[in-house]
Amino acid sequence: MKILLIFPPQNLEARYSHNMGNVGGFLPPLGLCYMAAVLERENHEVHIMDCPVNDYRINHIMDEVRSFQPDIVGTAAITSLAEVTKGICAEIKKEFPNITIMVGGPHASIMPKEVLETMAVDIVLVEEADGKIAEIVADLPKFKEMKIVHCGKVKDLNTLPYPARHLVDMKKYTSLPNTYKTSPNVFQMVTSRGCPYTCTFCFDAKGTFRQRSVENVIGEIKLLKKEYGIREVAFWDDIMTLNKKWMHDFCDAVEKEVPDLVWSCYTRLNLVDKPLLLHMKKAGCWNIFFGIEAGDQELLDNMKKLMTLDQMRQTVRWVQEAGIEIRGSFMIGLPGETPEKARKTIDFAIELEPDYAQFSITTPYPGTELWNTYEKWGTLDKSFEDYHGWSPVFVPNGYKDRKELMGIHKEAFRRFYMRPKYVARRLSRIRSWNDIKRYMNGARVVFGMLGREKTTGY
Repeated sequence: MKILLIFPPQNLEARYSHNMGNVGGFLPPLGLCYMAAVLERENHEVHIMDCPVNDYRINHIMDEVRSFQPDIVGTAAITSLAEVTKGICAEIKKEFPNITIMVGGPHASIMPKEVLETMAVDIVLVEEADGKIAEIVADLPKFKEMKIVHCGKVKDLNTLPYPARHLVDMKKYTSLPNTYKTSPNVFQMVTSRGCPYTCTFCFDAKGTFRQRSVENVIGEIKLLKKEYGIREVAFWDDIMTLNKKWMHDFCDAVEKEVPDLVWSCYTRLNLVDKPLLLHMKKAGCWNIFFGIEAGDQELLDNMKKLMTLDQMRQTVRWVQEAGIEIRGSFMIGLPGETPEKARKTIDFAIELEPDYAQFSITTPYPGTELWNTYEKWGTLDKSFEDYHGWSPVFVPNGYKDRKELMGIHKEAFRRFYMRPKYVARRLSRIRSWNDIKRYMNGARVVFGMLGREKTTGY
């Protein structure tokens, strides 16, 4: 069959709710690339339309549908783009009623009945569709009758083929300036899925952790080096270091088989120790993204972070002593927060001195514990187009209004990044023209966050 997979249109200003200019940040749709690889293995003809990176709109999508004449159209639905996805499905169904339309992704997994009722779709895919899609396409009438298909989790990630990156133009993808070291054209990979932790703001909380074999991951890295000449990988796993033995084995394999690899990853501060950090550094790890979230213990407990401030202080010191850069994620507008408690978070960020601090705005996504309990903590605007982490859709009871919350958000960026000590430290680390370009683009991001937020105008 001929199958068209679409990631809906979205520009950077809509994604971050601020004008940051052309600083990069378009990343490949790995989920669609996995789906395409599974379908190609079954000899289906697949096209991917990644609308954000190509600045495609609905007219481009319709032109592609007319030209390609697919039997099936599949589109990814994220919460902030739910209305955009709805419009795409309606336009395609109106002109091509016989095309089977499938919708998957986080929003479809969270609200499958609502998606089925409000969108012109034939099949709603719940959870990890790449493990079920081949079966669905092979028996389309059966699954169209079911309408909502619960795909479940892929138990053995080694059974999935490597993502079909050849279906998108990888040269167009450039990362944000604080997320790469050698080149903005860094490649993204995942070695695991699922997170067993309980954070109330996270859709993936209380999940089942599964990890590919070291050999499988190294095989993909080698393939990417051969086909694209890559020098750097950003691992997107939520908690890559959960299995420390696996992580040590992975570092050993990198040192032996791809010793020139530079890489970064995401994990929790309680899932690393000094020996592991030193091994990771030796194997090429230059940067780790940690979800620190708050500088007030009550706020951490409210979100069920299951960590203490002193734990975080100790581990941050270990990471810094190992020579690995830190990107710290902090949240403004948490359950139980007041402006005074938010300033404790800003103070904590300054105390820890991560190389970069991300201050996002708490967003109770559908399907999270916070979505189900928000009335206990504050008020919620359910306009999904603003559900991207940079607009104040949730206002805790401790704030007067959205304007006050946005003021604290800007204060966080201003107080952390505008310190002479921070600026001097970044300038002292310049070693190349590439560093200068990175820091200039990073400054544009900060100044963009200090500008007007597109939704509120604050």
